[in-house]
Amino acid sequence: MRIVLLPLDERPCNYTFPAILPKADDEIVLPPYADMGRKKRPAERDRLAAWLREEAKNADACILSLDTLVYGGLIPSRLHHESAEELKKRVDFVKELKGEHPALKIYGFMTIMRCPVFSLSDEEPDYYALCGAEMHLYGRYVHKRRLGILTAAEEEDLARTEEKTRPYRADFEARRAVNLEVLFHALGLVAEGVFAGFSVPQDDSAPYGYTAMDQEKVVARLKEKNLRLKVPVYPAADDVGLTMIARAVNENKGTMPKVYVYYSSANGPFVVPSFEDRTLDATVKNQILAAGARRVYSLPECDIVLAVNVGSEMIYGDSGLYRAYDVERSLPEYIAFLKYAKGEGKTVAVADVAYPTHSDLELVGYLRDEGLLLAIDAYAGWNTASNTLGTALAQASLRFAGGAYGENLYFLLHRYYDDVGYCSHTRTWIDENAVPQNGCTVFELDGVRGNVTEAARKELLRYMAENFPELAAYVGDIDVSSPWNRTFEMDFVLRRKE
Repeated sequence: MRIVLLPLDERPCNYTFPAILPKADDEIVLPPYADMGRKKRPAERDRLAAWLREEAKNADACILSLDTLVYGGLIPSRLHHESAEELKKRVDFVKELKGEHPALKIYGFMTIMRCPVFSLSDEEPDYYALCGAEMHLYGRYVHKRRLGILTAAEEEDLARTEEKTRPYRADFEARRAVNLEVLFHALGLVAEGVFAGFSVPQDDSAPYGYTAMDQEKVVARLKEKNLRLKVPVYPAADDVGLTMIARAVNENKGTMPKVYVYYSSANGPFVVPSFEDRTLDATVKNQILAAGARRVYSLPECDIVLAVNVGSEMIYGDSGLYRAYDVERSLPEYIAFLKYAKGEGKTVAVADVAYPTHSDLELVGYLRDEGLLLAIDAYAGWNTASNTLGTALAQASLRFAGGAYGENLYFLLHRYYDDVGYCSHTRTWIDENAVPQNGCTVFELDGVRGNVTEAARKELLRYMAENFPELAAYVGDIDVSSPWNRTFEMDFVLRRKE
């Protein structure tokens, strides 16, 4: 199968991960990297459209991020000043493409715009640095007031957030309204049958606020158009390209893998993860559905085990962990189950969502000690819970579908070096050492390939060799770069030992 992918943006999770997923006889075709834009600079949309038109001639499927096709990327979707009518014309390109290639399966996704809890303009309009936290609170208060659940303390704080955000809300809310109108237009194409599959991911979310209010409108439109069963709406973003690849492959093979979900904590299914708006199990259900798989409820009938590592609550940071992680969760039993599932011949994926933004080093240490690091078929432990779930499930699905052992091993090693070695250790190390030593900030380094990235390479190699020698035995060196010139994410190319 030849799959043409227009990713959400140029970051490694969206551009690199799809290229190195385990595949059998499938091919993933990506656009020229130079056309993908850079962070706040939009992608070359007209050139990407021309590229899609050409590549579609020999494709079996196209997976399209409409955020990239329409706005030029995820971040530009939060910054543009274009009219809804102009943007809808870019959506209509998909209909033209389908008309030119009626047999082509087109999968698409378009995000609901986020409203972060922090005052930072790294990925938002400049004014977000001045009032981002208040913008988030204002949206939450307005939403809760509409629902009749605003507390007295929140009512009192509403006036403060209203005043602080007044100079900027018109811009913020107008863009949200335009984006929602464009998304509704895309859903019209779904109703017409242009898309073989479509998802509406939420890029960071919360139970109340601007994003949740937009979500209510999207769900109402889906019900109105009788699309509720066809279009999942769930917390996700940077994992959706991977999920769509898994779905396209599953549908092409005419298979629907059966997934059994297993939690390390009895209360795990009911945890609401950081940066998300619903219980973990509700997101798991949508992730399985979006990947073209089916959830089952016993080990004997399943093809894939999705083993979710999570405590009894989600804690951001390192305080108050004892009851959540050492009393309410049983890692010994979880490890024993992983061994049992592998012994039963199941494809096993570990979704490590105990902590937001990095792996659980205690768990990974046990995987190492019990000889499971390379025995399991998939692992992820990065960023939000939904990002981790989508990545682990996509790798497991493609491995089950016949993905080559060597490619699966490379992706597994990549996850350990990235999620464990970098996100859980090296990122903090360079933030505290290499960044100040080179006169940088974590948001502005000394170059895409500068002294900080070189320091990251050396420390990552050292850390993995010292703590995970069985993994380091496969890796001779690493090429490290920082596409957004910051420490939060870096791009890694693992060079195998000869």
